[in-house]
Amino acid sequence: MKRNTTRFTLFLWCVFFSFFLTVPAHAEELPFSLNVEYAQSAGNPVAVLWVTPQEGYHTYSHFDPDAAVPTVVTLRDAQGAPAEATVQYPKGEPAQDTFDPSKRIMAYGGRFPVVIRFGALPEGQRAFTADLSMLLCSSKNCVPIQRAVNLNIPETLPPFDASALQADMGKPSPASAAATSAVPAAPTVLGGAVPGSLPATALTPITSLSAVSAASPAEWRFTPRFPQDALEPTALGTALFLGLLAGLILNVMPCVLPVLTMKISALLSASGYASERERIARFREHNILFAAGILTWFLVLAICVGALGLAWGGLFQNTGLVYGLLILVFLLSLSLFDVFTLPVLDFKVGASSNPKSQAYLTGLVATLLATPCSGPLLGGVLGWAALQPLPVVVAVFTATGLGMALPYLVLAISPGAARILPKPGAWTGIMERLVGFFLMGTAIYLLSILPESRRLAALAALLVCALAAWIWGQWGGLRASGRQKVFTGALALLMVGGSIWWSVQPAPEPAPWETFRPDTFRSLLKREPLMVEFTADWCPSCKFLEQTVLTPKRLHDIRERYGLRLIKVDLTRPDPEAQALLRAIGSVSIPVTAIFPKGLLADSPVVLRDLYTANQLDQALSTLSPRK
Repeated sequence: MKRNTTRFTLFLWCVFFSFFLTVPAHAEELPFSLNVEYAQSAGNPVAVLWVTPQEGYHTYSHFDPDAAVPTVVTLRDAQGAPAEATVQYPKGEPAQDTFDPSKRIMAYGGRFPVVIRFGALPEGQRAFTADLSMLLCSSKNCVPIQRAVNLNIPETLPPFDASALQADMGKPSPASAAATSAVPAAPTVLGGAVPGSLPATALTPITSLSAVSAASPAEWRFTPRFPQDALEPTALGTALFLGLLAGLILNVMPCVLPVLTMKISALLSASGYASERERIARFREHNILFAAGILTWFLVLAICVGALGLAWGGLFQNTGLVYGLLILVFLLSLSLFDVFTLPVLDFKVGASSNPKSQAYLTGLVATLLATPCSGPLLGGVLGWAALQPLPVVVAVFTATGLGMALPYLVLAISPGAARILPKPGAWTGIMERLVGFFLMGTAIYLLSILPESRRLAALAALLVCALAAWIWGQWGGLRASGRQKVFTGALALLMVGGSIWWSVQPAPEPAPWETFRPDTFRSLLKREPLMVEFTADWCPSCKFLEQTVLTPKRLHDIRERYGLRLIKVDLTRPDPEAQALLRAIGSVSIPVTAIFPKGLLADSPVVLRDLYTANQLDQALSTLSPRK
């Protein structure tokens, strides 16, 4: 039985990660582009790999003796064996080292070529693979690159014009040991009048390979003003205190519905022991491991924000992660309906054969699902921490995780609270089903984030209908009294009818938002007053604001009163320009609303973070002059 349980657990995780890996990653995630051009020199083929780092990134020169990861290209033939070819690299330019500002390095800071010179090719062998290895670095993060580039050399090639390369080439590096004898003793200098490109008449271009970089983010420069300036951290001590407080408040935020359902399950799990002593011991153990799961996820987020430059909740921009979570949550909900039993991560009382793993994984998954939410204070803390070195980011995120885990750590220190938990009984099964419905709702929410989700209203109606059918099955059966049947039946019909009525309602009047376009935004800045909202489909707090404060009627009134242009920045999918603008106003989390006055004050926008009221919005708008 134990062996079968282990096999099923491995199978479940394989399913989860297979969905994560099979969904293609967004091309914008790698900050460089690559294309290849071909020519011939002295009757032999030449391939030129053009590497274009995204603006703000550089890679280490092949000739930098101190480079941890120099730029290197190696060649393989169609069978995977080393190919005979000579590779030439630019010398690079002096630059400041990302890791040690006092150190100077040789780097490639812009578009640069790597020239591959082949010898006489064997008959019929014109396909090769170039393995590119380099380290792309910016002032915020470094991205290691390992890219295999397919080279298919055309039969007919134009002559190679070395003068078209605007770079000094150092000593060529052999792509294999067999090519060492072909390396010239002196450096080869390639220069020309056309910087960074080859004439169209000289080389035969092909379609870009893995064009993975979008337009480079603009270098926005603003001096944001925050109405609640006292809550904006300016030093590590303040950030740690506010992070601890923000994490504590995050426990009671209405938007953390998945966490609330898992808290219920955590309490139920700790109540499933008959002995008082055992109940207290298990209760303490469960809370410690649940808190450990919370802290683990906050450390993962710290690495993502500090080392990889992602925004808070930015992981939900990855379709694969969202899809994997959707499958996991759906399986959890089915387990609560006794469709099947999960060996480890199961919320039914006494169902798990490994309560320690269950407690830890429950805390981990609960915090992961709560990531898109942000509570009061959290926006300012994250905005300040994201601009600091990685150790500071880790410290601040750890403090926030400690704040969220604090109630469980307190319960672990004082496990006497376990005595208030009721003993398992018939009510336990009912509670498990209710938690299952909560998780079904979470599955619908995750489904709405995916691009394929177009029938959210219909799915929500089906969920309510399923709940109504379950209520009727529990209390409206043959053994129920007549009065109970009437009451339960009326309630079920009301739920079904109400959900269907809601799902077929016409769409409300659209809000007067304009879609964010960088060029349009630049042309309007300082010339017209602007109100910019940063939102995303995976952000529950953003949707709450749109339903309560940023309603279509209020937005129409604001636009008429102040002559504002209303611009919506959608961060549902990765957008380097939009994320650069968000960071420029001192934020890395959403929701955020920024008000840019007309004229010189446009460089100092008023920024409202996280959840705010209509009165706070009116106070922020009072800095503008009403339309005459």
